[in-house]
Amino acid sequence: MPLVDSFLVRDGHAVAPRGHRDRMRAAAGELWGTEVDPSAIDDAVAALYEQAAHTLGGAPGLFFPKLTLEQRRGELRSEVNARPIAESRLETTAHLIAYPGRDERTRPRLKGPDFAWQERVRAWALERGASDPLLRARSARVSSAGKSDGTSHFLAPQIHYSETAYGSVALWSNGVLVTSSDSDRLPSITESVIVEIARERGHETLAAPLTKQRLLEADAVWLLSSLHGVREATVGLTDLPAPHVADTYAPPRGPFAPAARDFQDALWERAEPIRELSA
Repeated sequence: MPLVDSFLVRDGHAVAPRGHRDRMRAAAGELWGTEVDPSAIDDAVAALYEQAAHTLGGAPGLFFPKLTLEQRRGELRSEVNARPIAESRLETTAHLIAYPGRDERTRPRLKGPDFAWQERVRAWALERGASDPLLRARSARVSSAGKSDGTSHFLAPQIHYSETAYGSVALWSNGVLVTSSDSDRLPSITESVIVEIARERGHETLAAPLTKQRLLEADAVWLLSSLHGVREATVGLTDLPAPHVADTYAPPRGPFAPAARDFQDALWERAEPIRELSA
């Protein structure tokens, strides 16, 4: 069960490379901490990112490296696959559709162990004209509403979404940047930087359930990932079986959202030399 990391490298620079390294270290501790000494995990993760720094730190051009860490009989093994890519592969827009099945990942907070299932559901979305499937939050949450006497009563559970198969979802509502409050998902490095940029620019940010209503009423929906950065997204939210699921794209509406391009530029203004990972 390998752990994997990938992030766009442009002319030896990447966005928040230390954040990626720290996430890998935490994931390795969670997955193998009872079988492998913590110092061995720290050394293996450091070596993996140093290898990436040496491989790509001085290389011109565009890369989307695959960094793999695997444990076999108590020994950690790592690999860096440079994977050069063309600029034309990078996208600025995306179409999302709701996956009607349940989230079958066994370790949603880790990147790598459930790639086989994620590939299947992304293939399902691609067949229906979408870029990525929206995944339902794994646990049903019951909402409550206040009554006039100050107590509360329960409402029916609402369907809400945690992330996509390969990305994080954020939306803008009346000038507020909203991200998923679901903790049972991959901690997104790109999302954390986007939230930081929004706060520095004076925007309010909020972590909340990404319900159908929030998505359909949003001024804009963004799909965030370490490859494409920020993509403006349209969303189809029917839960009917195919082919109807692809028929209800809801375009972003309303003026109360910054331009995705501005945040994409700000994202790359923070890029750091990955060579520093070997320091």
